[in-house]
Amino acid sequence: MNDIIITRALHVLAVVIWIGGVAKATRVVLPAVKRGDLGTDRLSAFREIERRFIWQARTAFIVAGMSGFCVTARLARKGAAGS
Repeated sequence: MNDIIITRALHVLAVVIWIGGVAKATRVVLPAVKRGDLGTDRLSAFREIERRFIWQARTAFIVAGMSGFCVTARLARKGAAGS
């Protein structure tokens, strides 16, 4: 049972990191790029920010997917065994 709790916690943490990063990019970075707060070369500024964030987003996405699959499979096996 502890493995389900740990996997769920890992899943929630990954989703929070992933969605939080997307929210920050949408609510903070994109408006700053649009206003020109990050310099005159907007595309270069956006690409630099994206380069720094993309590994976090990809890792969080993979961890969320894998942990979600593991919890679902584990609970399905537990439900099938209880039937």
